Amino acid sequence: MTINIIPVRTEADKRAFYKFAFRVYRDDPNWVPPLWSQRKEYLDKKAAFFTYGEGEFWLAKEGKNIVATIGTAVNQSRNVGKNWKAGTFGFFEVLPERYDAAKTMWDHACDWCRSKGMTELHGPYSFSADADPGFLVEGFQTLPSIMMGHNPAYYPEFAARYGFEKLFEGLAYRFDLSFIDYKLENAPEVLKQIAERALRRHGQSVIHSPKMEDWDNEVVKLHAIYNKSLVVLPEFAPIELAEFQASASGLRSVMDPELVFIAEVDGKTAGFALGIPNFTEALRYANGLQYPWDYVRLLLAQKKIKSVSLKILAIDPDFWGYGLEVLMFLEMGKALIRKGYDWVDASLTNEFNPQTNKLATRLGAYVYRRYREFRLKL
Repeated sequence: MTINIIPVRTEADKRAFYKFAFRVYRDDPNWVPPLWSQRKEYLDKKAAFFTYGEGEFWLAKEGKNIVATIGTAVNQSRNVGKNWKAGTFGFFEVLPERYDAAKTMWDHACDWCRSKGMTELHGPYSFSADADPGFLVEGFQTLPSIMMGHNPAYYPEFAARYGFEKLFEGLAYRFDLSFIDYKLENAPEVLKQIAERALRRHGQSVIHSPKMEDWDNEVVKLHAIYNKSLVVLPEFAPIELAEFQASASGLRSVMDPELVFIAEVDGKTAGFALGIPNFTEALRYANGLQYPWDYVRLLLAQKKIKSVSLKILAIDPDFWGYGLEVLMFLEMGKALIRKGYDWVDASLTNEFNPQTNKLATRLGAYVYRRYREFRLKL
């Protein structure tokens, strides 16, 4: 039977696009449904991405039955930052053993990108480069942390079969606080020495929590540090302020200010660390918050969250070697132990990130999830 590619236009199309993933993952205990409200924002083209990029959503139908979904986009901001002419694909879902449907979707994505003047296809991303980057290739038996994707093992296999090649690889580290018996004095001695030197050099006030009453201005400052600190990484392109502000706004409701640390040296913001309670532990029971009773499930489950995700550890390169990243990490450790958490996720970091990978190894963390971003020349 012929597979037809249908653009997502109507409200029924949008709901069908969203619900299709529930079929793909119905037997996967580690899949966490995306929030309907967030997915709807993209399908309505009201997400921050659409202030600087363009994209479309598609259904693959065999008769009346949906067999796959995909989104196609051009991230103009990233293309300018990397000097690329790359289209992207994302929101990719396909039924098992349906490589034919995956191929049809990717064929369509290639044609769409060519029509936009692109010379490569990259993905998967939920359009923005830091949104669900890559297919999971290792760690399928684990639950994803907040702001982390999940997929069946056959997705990267299908991608390789189609001809995609590795572009970048992202790592998610896990550190169990039982490793130090929930006591910070048991942390590696070298890290404590680095932190002590940093405190002697800059004083106790070098690390502080965000000023929530001045949140908008804090976000603008942290956006500048984020872009400057990560520019050395091969996969990084500066993130637009609108995208950063949208992410910060979305996280504010789940953020614990006691798990956010800002380093300031001589009145200048030098870096920051962002830890977020790992709400996927609760959201796995919340059905994407589609209905009012799903919120009750979420409220009950969130009381049992036992992990925190360290999403960002950013240091202005002008302050590398000052020990600030170690100081913030140890302050984070104090807060986690005080609040009764069991383990920390640190994700995602590029496999070539010199700061985070070295710090993670020194702490005794280990890689528990690995993601691969793909590219295809058109």
